[in-house]
Amino acid sequence: MKILIFTKNWVGDLLFQMPAIDAVAAQWPEAEIVCLVPARCREMLRAHPRVSRVLIFDERREQKSWPARLAFGLKLRGETWDRAFLFHRSRTRAFIAFLAGARERAGYGKKRAWLLTQTLEEPAEKIHHVDYFLNLVRAAGVQTPENQGYRFYFSQEDELQALDLMTSLEIRPRGFVCFHLGANWEPKRWPPEHFARLAEKIHEHFGLAAVLTGAPEDRPLAEAVLRHAGRARVLSLIGRTGLRVLGALFSRSACVVSGDSGPMHIAAGSGARVAALFGPTDPAQTGPRGQGESLVIHHVPEGFTSPWYGSSLPEGGWLSKIEPEEVFEALRRKGWLQPAPAERGTGAE
Repeated sequence: MKILIFTKNWVGDLLFQMPAIDAVAAQWPEAEIVCLVPARCREMLRAHPRVSRVLIFDERREQKSWPARLAFGLKLRGETWDRAFLFHRSRTRAFIAFLAGARERAGYGKKRAWLLTQTLEEPAEKIHHVDYFLNLVRAAGVQTPENQGYRFYFSQEDELQALDLMTSLEIRPRGFVCFHLGANWEPKRWPPEHFARLAEKIHEHFGLAAVLTGAPEDRPLAEAVLRHAGRARVLSLIGRTGLRVLGALFSRSACVVSGDSGPMHIAAGSGARVAALFGPTDPAQTGPRGQGESLVIHHVPEGFTSPWYGSSLPEGGWLSKIEPEEVFEALRRKGWLQPAPAERGTGAE
């Protein structure tokens, strides 16, 4: 049996789909599972033990023109596909699944029903995105466990690379916290000055280092944290890790503090303890549901709602009202902060 899975486009979305992918793999343990993803998500699936192949499909680049899309679909037609699951709601992907000749094609959306063999109506109420994708495969006859969380897969080589980075920074497992600074929308970012104050409090009370993570474009945020961090021990890994090594690093930390971002979900899926700071997005739909413990601090300014898709934004920023002291006390109450190990270096846990 061969199964095609069309994923959505972003890192967080792919994590939300992981329980559904895992359920499909468990339902048909001998099946060859092939996932179609944009290039940015390819790395995430290469360590998945049940994903046989990862194909790049990006309708904004390689498959931007219709001739390129037709060629892609016809190339897929050269293989025999028993099932296709369309987690993405685009009609383009439904057309490609149809063109590929997949015998069973399941997806959401009445407007593309003619391209599918099984169509599921959109849920009437807000549900978590993990459940949204599980509902789709469940409707296609796949058995799904209750309260399933997502898992982020990384390899032993990824772990070794993370340990090498820790050695270079002279930090030990659980001897540091990770601050992920970036997000794909400015209102979802906690101010760098707040991260700096939190780093100071954590260092003052527990002696833990703060490791900054993010993409290369987050370097100005990291520089702002370093300028305001006082006597705290703040170390930067901005732009120095791939996604899987980042997950391995998160799993070795005391905890991870982040806004609503793809790497926040990577941390949750890696089993790390996660403090997720929410503003315009709704944690009931996109909150952490991974393998580790999590806490959510959600601020909605007066006169606004969550989720918020309007063009107007609150004065001072969405997340600026979440004070570092509030986050620090939440971490301390959870027991996630313990005094740093006396020696530096990775050593043994």
